[in-house]
Amino acid sequence: MAKPESVMTWVVVIIFVTSAAVFYLMGGEELVLHGSSDGAVSTISVAGSTTVLPLAEACAGEFNQKQNDVIVTVTGGGTDVGLKRLASGTADIAMASRRVDEPDLGGQLAEHRIARDAISIVVSPPIREAGIDDLSREQLRAIYSGEMKSWKELGGPDREIIAVSRSSGSGTGEIFSERVATPGAAVYRESSAEVEEYVAGSDRAIGYLGLNLARDEGLATIAYEGVSPSAQTVKDGSYPLARTLYMYTLGQPDDEERAFLDFVTGEEGQAIAEELGFVPVST
Repeated sequence: MAKPESVMTWVVVIIFVTSAAVFYLMGGEELVLHGSSDGAVSTISVAGSTTVLPLAEACAGEFNQKQNDVIVTVTGGGTDVGLKRLASGTADIAMASRRVDEPDLGGQLAEHRIARDAISIVVSPPIREAGIDDLSREQLRAIYSGEMKSWKELGGPDREIIAVSRSSGSGTGEIFSERVATPGAAVYRESSAEVEEYVAGSDRAIGYLGLNLARDEGLATIAYEGVSPSAQTVKDGSYPLARTLYMYTLGQPDDEERAFLDFVTGEEGQAIAEELGFVPVST
């Protein structure tokens, strides 16, 4: 019977040999998930618009896989949150679903156009099925002001209209307020995904979303001012609520930030944008 000391000795030997073999098979290189030759890893923090969020997340995932020197992290919160984090230094890049002119940032913002989009008007499927397939600006303003309270007034079912809007700080909400109406009677949601969920889960709601989220099978997209939102109507300028999406840096980006921005606006990033339902910025 082997002595305990002998057993432990063999265990140590086996561990050592196994480790050496693995090290040899790996070419003597250290196993590192991300990092440069000296082991240092830089990070880029991206924050802001929940409309831009899916595109930024998808691009960051691909970018992180293609190189070992920089890790890009992405969080939402809305356009204003991203700008505040950029100003405070807790984010390197801010995502925005509207064009930004912020005097309190001292005119330091550098603008980077990353995609084109449209604010789509969406309704609960039962409302679309009842025949509501197009709304004018006047009708939409009456709905969001609370002046129009029932779908029956528009030829739809005798149901209360629930108007869903984005909370303060949303770039999408600001464009809607500027071009259509400032909501005065509405259910407010913090993110585009929450608007999508609410409208899809209701039998009488209306809301507004970017093109990519409006593709959800649980939603019904309707025309606005006689024009349906689509990549084509964004490209040809016929859709009234078309817009550009942005990323912002404080001053010109450093080399690492530039590398990520170039990826987003380059061939690969723009292909991702198109796949997600956005319109490439170059078209």
